[in-house]
Parts: sequence; structure tokens; C-alpha cells
Amino acid sequence: MLHKCMFSGSGGQGSALMAKMVCLGAIKEDLKVVMTQTYGIEQRGGDSTAYVIVSDEPIGSPIVENDADIAVALSQSIYGNCVEGVVPGGKLFTNSSMVEEPKDADGFEQFFLPVSDTAVELGTVRCANMVMLGAVIAGTGILKMETVEEVINDFLGAKKPKLVGLNIDALRTGYAAVKKESGNE
Repeated sequence: MLHKCMFSGSGGQGSALMAKMVCLGAIKEDLKVVMTQTYGIEQRGGDSTAYVIVSDEPIGSPIVENDADIAVALSQSIYGNCVEGVVPGGKLFTNSSMVEEPKDADGFEQFFLPVSDTAVELGTVRCANMVMLGAVIAGTGILKMETVEEVINDFLGAKKPKLVGLNIDALRTGYAAVKKESGNE
């Protein structure tokens, strides 16, 4: 098993946090993992991409250029790069609340999910990344859902315990949306 992932968005949308959650989940599941990150000079608002490789064998290179089999586009500004970075047979998860000009998939599957709108309905747009992470887990099986819930509890429980429930609800909402879409409820 080898997955090359690209989690992208505008600064402040939580794409790096999604990647970190995948890394921590992979460690919990005794998988090999490596993460690298790029971001614009702006702290909030500039494009940000975190690259993650998850494998059950040693990872020889941390490079995920234009060969991601799992990609996430949280904003319009980074969407084009994500479309170009997905390999044939891969999956691109797109925030349809923000991406208003979708492109045709060229040999890969696209999931359009209104994660920002869904997050607002749950209480705050700040949990859109967890809605999307749930969708990624459901659509790819890269990690077990229970593992990611444990990671959220461990990671947020120590510093921000009031946010644990909201983020787990967001994760489950994204997961359920993809399962419903694929007919695997």
C-alpha cells in the first residue's frame, strides 16, 4: 500500500492540519509516513499545500510533485494545481463551496463537496477541513475512521477539549456524505 497525498488550500483553511491528522493516524496504525509542506509568504490567505506519503513499506523519497493519488482542494486559487497533480486513477476531493470553476477530470475521480457550507451549518466554517478529512477517509480508506477520531481526541483534547465534539461531528458528516454518494451507507 502506497498513497501520495496533496492537501491544499488557502492559508488558515487547515490543509496542513488535515495532513498532520493523517500522519498521526498513520503512526497509530503502524504505517510509514512522511510529510512536507509549501506555503506562500502570507500567513493567512496565501496558498498552502502539505504533501503526505503513507505506506506499509519504507518510503524512499518524500517527493509528491505531480503524482498524487489522493488530493484535496479547499479553495479556488489552488484548485488548478490540484487538478494537474492527480495521477490517472487517483481521487480529487474539492470544496464546491469555494471552487466555482471546476474542470473536467482527466482519468481520475472528482468528489465535489460543499464542505465550507456544511461546516457553517455545524457551527463554524473552521471545521470545514475536518468535514473534508472525513470525506477523504470514506472515499479512499487510507485510514480507519476510529483511528482519526482518536487522533482528533488526542490532539485537541489536551489543548482545546471544547472543540473535540464539533470536529468529530464534522469528520463524521464528511464521511457519511461520501458513503451516501457512493451508495455504501
